[in-house]
Amino acid sequence: MPRFKNIDRLRPAALQFLNTGSYTNTLPGTREYYEFWDEERRRCLYGYKIDELEITGFHYFYLNYCPIDRAVDEELPDGTTQAKRERTFPRFYDGDHKYFTEIDKARAENKHMIVLKARRKGYSYKAGSMLARNYFFVKNSKNFVFAAQKEYLIGDGLLSKAWEFLSFIDDHTAWAQPRLKDREMHKMSGYKKKVNGLEIEMGMKSQILGVSLKDNPDKVRGKAGELVFFEEAGSFPGLLKAWEVTMPTMRQGSKTLGMMVAFGTGGTEGADFEAMEEIFYNPDAYDCMSYENTWDEGAMGTTCGYFIPIQTNLDGFIDDQGNSLEEKAIEYETEMREKKKGAADAKSLDQYIAEHPFSPQEATLQITSNLFDIASLQEQYNIVKARGLQSIGTVGKLYHDKNGEVKFTVDGDLKQITKFPHRKDDDKTGAVVIYEAPYKNEKQQVPHNLYVICHDPYGQNQSADSTSLGAAYVLKRPNNLSRPDDLIVASYVGRPKTQDDYNRNLFLLADYYGCKIGFENDRGEVIAYAKRYRKLHKLQEEFEMLDKKELRSRTVKRQYGMHMTEARKRQGEIYIRDWLNTVRSTDESGKQLLNLHKIYDPALLTELIKFNHQGNFDRVMAFMIGMYHTRELYNAEVKDILEDRATDKWFDQNYY
Repeated sequence: MPRFKNIDRLRPAALQFLNTGSYTNTLPGTREYYEFWDEERRRCLYGYKIDELEITGFHYFYLNYCPIDRAVDEELPDGTTQAKRERTFPRFYDGDHKYFTEIDKARAENKHMIVLKARRKGYSYKAGSMLARNYFFVKNSKNFVFAAQKEYLIGDGLLSKAWEFLSFIDDHTAWAQPRLKDREMHKMSGYKKKVNGLEIEMGMKSQILGVSLKDNPDKVRGKAGELVFFEEAGSFPGLLKAWEVTMPTMRQGSKTLGMMVAFGTGGTEGADFEAMEEIFYNPDAYDCMSYENTWDEGAMGTTCGYFIPIQTNLDGFIDDQGNSLEEKAIEYETEMREKKKGAADAKSLDQYIAEHPFSPQEATLQITSNLFDIASLQEQYNIVKARGLQSIGTVGKLYHDKNGEVKFTVDGDLKQITKFPHRKDDDKTGAVVIYEAPYKNEKQQVPHNLYVICHDPYGQNQSADSTSLGAAYVLKRPNNLSRPDDLIVASYVGRPKTQDDYNRNLFLLADYYGCKIGFENDRGEVIAYAKRYRKLHKLQEEFEMLDKKELRSRTVKRQYGMHMTEARKRQGEIYIRDWLNTVRSTDESGKQLLNLHKIYDPALLTELIKFNHQGNFDRVMAFMIGMYHTRELYNAEVKDILEDRATDKWFDQNYY
């Protein structure tokens, strides 16, 4: 990014107003007066250049005609300074310069913008200024702000900021406009005039409209605009549909007649970022400006939307010419993260990281009631992607040889599903992935109960284009036979053409590892398949530990598998958390290595990061069943030992 200097030359009108209380000393009605305002209008529309400095029209208008609330330093009597909030004109920032430049570039290339950013970067002010600029200078323009909730628009919202700019300009410039409509969510410039006895609307007839969509994204249908903002896109459950409905209205043939801009911000509790992420990481598919993803680890060669990290334009780390001191800002934010690690609330660090992100991955962390260590999981995900560790497993298929034994073979045509969420049109066939072949004793047999399979099926009644997948993991239990242990040794995630195809692979996996299948039994055809092919012995019977009062289901009791209730899900989440945080060893630097550092499946890591009780998390639910399954076997083994002690007189002998 260029190092700017002499930046006050870019805001001559604002400085004139601050010094004199007026934009011009010329007298109203004179030629000089009109020439001044015509030139200022030209700069607001087409930009301004002086020597080596150049800014866009939107940026010039924002700097010179849009007072905002910002932090300024006040000198105290003792010579020290303290920060206070003051209504004044914006400072020139290098990050703003780049953003407004990209806006102009997007419009010239018939593209839209998807913007993911850190908190408190003042983009509601910038968006409000863009709406106001079009209101005063683009005749007959319609400019919209869409939001999921009305509170994102008014009060301290984007729309209210636009109204403040309109009032300021009406009061202090020659551009004042009478209003045909002056409502809380709708302003329209112009006036009425009688012509031949008929009342006709005259003037600019430009408009700014706010639309609260709530749960009805179809409300945007037919709303063609010059400029359309999607406010708080990260908290916008209907964003994807609203975007796709609006996009055709902005186009006429091969020409794009308007531009859409969506803002998403990290750290909103309970926010549904799926639609935001979908557009951000696939900008070309949604006619958005695309940029090389230089932010996320392991994302080399991929594209993304426009990202604004915390170190850009961070208050306290900007020089007097508006240049971001990014290295110092990163040092500061890193120190702040270290301090947050000592907080009593484990989620406070995740919240801070999401609101002050260095990368899009951090910005899209979902802050929910998720009990997992999201920061550590995200770090492991970055390592897996950066080092290509998802390729540790061998991708292929299982089959019976001529002797009836189950064998595994590599198949280069099959692909492991490594993305979450995946799109409906993605290949969902899936494949078996082997991280470690089954251990066999001297008799070439897999020891009993060394492995377990945990499985989350998909329902037959779910449509073919459903995003739900079948997910199965093979876990190697802690043991004294084969190390390392207590880890994932194989997986099978997919949705082939038929459930029989899926279940065939599932039972082959069970035969290959000599283990039983624990599964969620309220959907799918696992039991029916097992009965048809005489494989009921491969199904895990309902866990005895579920008879505990707090886990008991009064309505459902089945012979095989597990019925997942909310109470069981909550307890299962604790089991997963404890497993993820179990210390395995330490590295050369003394850092503790946990079980989570042995997960090399990027999609499972992503699901763990984003997990909540409302979404569709097939891999996590399968893994949760595995936590119950391993505990069930451990409890049974302890029970057997205790029963042996009760019947064996050797334990009654007193040797002391």
